[in-house]
Amino acid sequence: MKALAGPQDEEVPPYQFAEQQGGVTKGPKPVVVTALSQSSSSSQPPSAVHKPQIALPPGSFGSFSRLNLRTRWANISGTYYIAAQNPSSQIISRRQRRKQKIRIIPDAIFRTNRGNLNLDLATTGNVNEAPKASVSASTIRGKISINLIPGAESRPRFDLEASSRSGDIVLFVPNTFAGAIQLHTKTGDLDFLPGIASNMQVMRSTDTEYLVFVGNKVLDNRGKSRQPGRGQDVADFCRLRTVSGSIIVGERGKDTYVKEQSVWQRMTGFLRG
Repeated sequence: MKALAGPQDEEVPPYQFAEQQGGVTKGPKPVVVTALSQSSSSSQPPSAVHKPQIALPPGSFGSFSRLNLRTRWANISGTYYIAAQNPSSQIISRRQRRKQKIRIIPDAIFRTNRGNLNLDLATTGNVNEAPKASVSASTIRGKISINLIPGAESRPRFDLEASSRSGDIVLFVPNTFAGAIQLHTKTGDLDFLPGIASNMQVMRSTDTEYLVFVGNKVLDNRGKSRQPGRGQDVADFCRLRTVSGSIIVGERGKDTYVKEQSVWQRMTGFLRG
């Protein structure tokens, strides 16, 4: 595990990618393809609408149910409030799902082949009705930057899975985050920024994998906060995977991350003026 030093100025956005670095700000304009269910009680999952729409303007946000965004080349970016759909009675543990071969459709899906994902995510609803909002974000060759927005204790918790074959993954969690973060890479680095490193417990660590617990309190099945490990807890969970990329995790308001430029990138930037 590497602890990366960074400036503590809260006015700087938690993650920054320079345009010449091939980060989330470079490339074609984002194309947003949405699939919205008309009713959460519908027995048939919605199908994707394959008509590109204009991306949300800066500063705006959308609240979606059963969101499905897919592109081949374009980047996907924006702020999204995800409505949790699975009630408490239908929550099944990951171990039970694997054993029974049960596949649950996430509340929000973000997919791109070669584009980047730059997402600000929050949850809506009530934790007593739907404990978790599940999100799946993946790209084959692009980078992923995810910023989790803090919410009240009454909001559903995050259940996030993010994967990239060759790109880096940057995740920032709020100080309200309470749960586990699992990191896995085959050849890349696993880095925790100083702010989050001071507020986490390492449960398991190898050269290619980390499992850490962040935060001091989780929620019980009635939505009340308490110390973890007692009874049925409702906790956040993030699983980040990449084959050859690196994974960086930090805490909002404490950490900042600016990807360093290579010598070649600095030279080409100088020649361009």
